[in-house]
Amino acid sequence: MIENSLTLNPKKSWLKWRVVFICFLVQNCAMGLVMGSFGPLLASNESHFGVTRTIAATGMSMITLSIGLLSPFAGILLRSFSTRAVLIPIAISTGLTYWGLAWTTSFMMAAFSYAVIGVGVCFLAILAPVTVISRWFVADRAKVLSVVNLPIALFVSPLIVGHFLPEYGREAILWTIGIVFLSMAPLILLMIDRPEAVGQRPYGDVETTGGCEAVADQEKSNQLRTNREIVANPPFWLISFAIGIIAGSGTAFVVHAVPFGVEYGGFSLQEASMLLSIFAGSGIIGALLFSWFADCYGPHRALIVTCIFQAGVWWVMLQATGTPLFILAGVMGVCALPLLTLHGAVLTVLYGAENVSRAMGFSYFLKLPFIFLFAPGLGYIYDKTGSYSTPFIMTSALLGVATLLIATSMVSSSRKAP
Repeated sequence: MIENSLTLNPKKSWLKWRVVFICFLVQNCAMGLVMGSFGPLLASNESHFGVTRTIAATGMSMITLSIGLLSPFAGILLRSFSTRAVLIPIAISTGLTYWGLAWTTSFMMAAFSYAVIGVGVCFLAILAPVTVISRWFVADRAKVLSVVNLPIALFVSPLIVGHFLPEYGREAILWTIGIVFLSMAPLILLMIDRPEAVGQRPYGDVETTGGCEAVADQEKSNQLRTNREIVANPPFWLISFAIGIIAGSGTAFVVHAVPFGVEYGGFSLQEASMLLSIFAGSGIIGALLFSWFADCYGPHRALIVTCIFQAGVWWVMLQATGTPLFILAGVMGVCALPLLTLHGAVLTVLYGAENVSRAMGFSYFLKLPFIFLFAPGLGYIYDKTGSYSTPFIMTSALLGVATLLIATSMVSSSRKAP
């Protein structure tokens, strides 16, 4: 059991907030700039490389593939080595890779570059923040993770890139993104892996905050576990498959929301594009709301609530047209975008802070097929049926299955610690 939130050196108690701030900046820059700039740059990449829109879009597939394949090994590296020693060379290499993208005219080289960028996203945006914050916080962990993962840069990056791209061009945008990644290196130098390194203890394991009981009673033994012990645990597989369904359905919404809005909602292309803007913006509210819920009632229950609401939205979208679709897109963003925070929080409850980086890596690998297959699968069913009715209803049903998987995992893990 981690000791009380009393610090060994009270004069340094503020350092935990410095760690939070650094994790927030690193996560937002890595995830927001990479994912937020890809869409606005798509047409200019197509023109620059002389390829079709489909070929140009495979850059995102390379990013996703790299994240999924690397995540198990990334988790092991973050457990075995200093966070700074791992992240600094990755931030530098990602920045240089963006400069290479601005220079090269070969799409094969660009595809390789996007795979390298995926490495940066995997470490800087997905695994490292969860690992470090889980070591520093026991109480209010989900709230802190939600602040770190607030999709602010993801929300504003498309707007900024879309505004400056016509005037300054593709190369200037890519060079600027590269500079931002290079500037992360000195920032990461200020990151502290563990509170014990500066005479601190993890924040709060028995205190209560705002009427919500601390999660210490749910915290499993923080002893180091083998990789076999992590993956041999049935709740791990139940959670991973459920997370895969949720992540896949979220990806499918991003891909199909605009054409659905045009075809079923009666929107123009510009109006339908607002569905995605509302989806991304409402994720900021969702991150704060569900982090509070997770700290009060547990991350398993928070995931169940998000699943139920998302299942309902997919079904209700078929009945709605016009303005109500914007409301539904907002509800979807509130429920879908906190997934990374809740994923890290539930695995920390199952395995403890010392094992979460590896558990997150293995779990992220298992959700890769869902991310790859969900969106094209819905497109295939649409092509066969000529309607979004069947694929949307199937998605709603699969989210119902995910709800059952999470509930089963919660019951199983409460009966027996892994």
